[in-house]
Amino acid sequence: MTVGFAAFRHAFWLSLLLAAGCAVTPSQQPTAPEPAALAAQARKAQDKGDFQAAAQAYLQAAEQATPPQALDYRLRAAEALLAGNHVDQARRLLDTLPAEGPKEGLEDAGAPLGPQLRARRALLTARIALMDNRPRQALSHLQGLPPAQPPLPAALAIAIHELRAQAYLRAGNLLESARERVILEPLLPAQDTRRIHENQTRIWQALLRLSAPALEQLRLAPPPDVFSGWLELALIARRAEEHPQDVTRQVEAWRKRYPAHPAMQDIIDSLLARRLEERRRPATIALLLPHEGPPARAAAALRDGFLAAHYQRSRSDYRPTIRIYDSGRNAASAMTAYEQAVRDGADFIVGPLRKEAVNELAGRPRLPVPTLSLNYSSDGHPPTELFQFGLAPEDEARQVAERAWLEGNNQALALLPEGPWGERLLEAFRATWEELGGTLLEVQFYPPRDNDFSQPIQALLNLDESLERRRRLEKLIGQSLKFEPRRRRDADFVFLGAFPRQARLIRPQLKFHYASQLPVYATSHIFTGRRDRAADRDMDDIVFCDIPWVLGDPPPLKKTIERLWPEQAGQYTRFYALGVDAYRIIPFLDNLRAYRYERFAGQTGALYLDRDNRIFRELAWARFRGGIPRPY
Repeated sequence: MTVGFAAFRHAFWLSLLLAAGCAVTPSQQPTAPEPAALAAQARKAQDKGDFQAAAQAYLQAAEQATPPQALDYRLRAAEALLAGNHVDQARRLLDTLPAEGPKEGLEDAGAPLGPQLRARRALLTARIALMDNRPRQALSHLQGLPPAQPPLPAALAIAIHELRAQAYLRAGNLLESARERVILEPLLPAQDTRRIHENQTRIWQALLRLSAPALEQLRLAPPPDVFSGWLELALIARRAEEHPQDVTRQVEAWRKRYPAHPAMQDIIDSLLARRLEERRRPATIALLLPHEGPPARAAAALRDGFLAAHYQRSRSDYRPTIRIYDSGRNAASAMTAYEQAVRDGADFIVGPLRKEAVNELAGRPRLPVPTLSLNYSSDGHPPTELFQFGLAPEDEARQVAERAWLEGNNQALALLPEGPWGERLLEAFRATWEELGGTLLEVQFYPPRDNDFSQPIQALLNLDESLERRRRLEKLIGQSLKFEPRRRRDADFVFLGAFPRQARLIRPQLKFHYASQLPVYATSHIFTGRRDRAADRDMDDIVFCDIPWVLGDPPPLKKTIERLWPEQAGQYTRFYALGVDAYRIIPFLDNLRAYRYERFAGQTGALYLDRDNRIFRELAWARFRGGIPRPY
């Protein structure tokens, strides 16, 4: 027989009192707080960030309230749990609530949900599905919402369209994600210009990721349809990459077709900034790279990617002169090459590559010419003439933390190689993870040259403690015991820092040590960049981020590079992509600096600038299935 939720809770608290030996008499029984007082207590706990205490208070209020107020309090409890990323608890609570009407044995939860309560339950269920990385399931939960009669409150309707936009984006449907945000905008308070601008920014960023041919085919309705106006505006932006001289004329024509379009002036200005006369078009570009030493091969791939992008643009009337300089083996020689390039008349410099040389440039009060370094400085506030670009592993570690958190995880383990590289990954991951509110339960470092990683894995999973308990017990009783060690159960996932050789060994060893069901998130370093089903068959279910050049459909330029340099293109594929983007992004740097929300659709990711002119990369995601990375 199924027991009602309130009856279960009553029995639970009574059992605690009896276990404690408490005699409860009518004269001693305290007066229970009113539901309104408990709800106020819950709100205070939520304001302090104690989401579990808030949920507990809401559930206590629900026990004393009658429908539909009791259902409202239970939904508030689930909302509090989700706000604290307590996904499993929220899921279990929602399962006790009726979707359409009462469930057998839930007499107190009883009456059918009204339109608002039903929409709130669907929204929470969809949010959990999205945290579980099931965007299509999230969309199915929201199917038909809104409308409702009477109309849903504005805040609830806004939340539904916002979540639908996020789910479509995660499902890879950029068009529908943008459409949901167009529908969302009239619901936002007119005075909330910050939120309106943020929403329009997301519309713009989604549409700019579509190709020009795709945008041309997506004319959905004639002017003055708002969504069609956004599509046309994005098409103008995409065409401006090849024909910047036509931007002003096309924007003026667009304004005549859509005179009342809500696009903010800031977005129009960012588009007009793509005009030919406003672009940075240096006549002479100096490329500073080391020709000898450990980074020479990676530098050669970067150089060849840079030049391949330059020669691919032969149909353009813009053909700068490229001069290549050897930046040598240290910071001093790099600075010598830099000063020589300035004397030779370079009006833009790309490089250097070595970190110590970038630190030298970043420490100067100003630079004689705009410069795009190919690495990042350690700290400080660099001169405004310095833009910084590279394949920083810290970027990826931060994105792993963000992705894991968005998917509803709270408790992390980290397994990384010994040495500075592993420590850098850990520092970046830990800072982002803890800022989001996550807990890092355990960190273990492994010797990267080893083949057997049992010891750090056992320590990571607390199996060593389990084995030690067995040894102590056997010593105590004087005989051997049948024993199966159990790994810790408090962890939600493992953050793995590894290169392909180690990752191919670590994943099966995690499974051997009873962690086959524990999710693993990693950076791009686990993947060679070449699909190899046989070599990568043991890495199934690892989720990792990587650049579009590696995970997406190969662009024509990549095919050309693989044909010209077949061996190097495999080993240094990401450096070729870095060279391509380093060349292509130069005309757009001023636009990215003036409009920080703008994204440049690069081969190393969706690129944008921070306040110190550091270029960050938004990466793509994949999961190994059958030894092959699949879109995630």
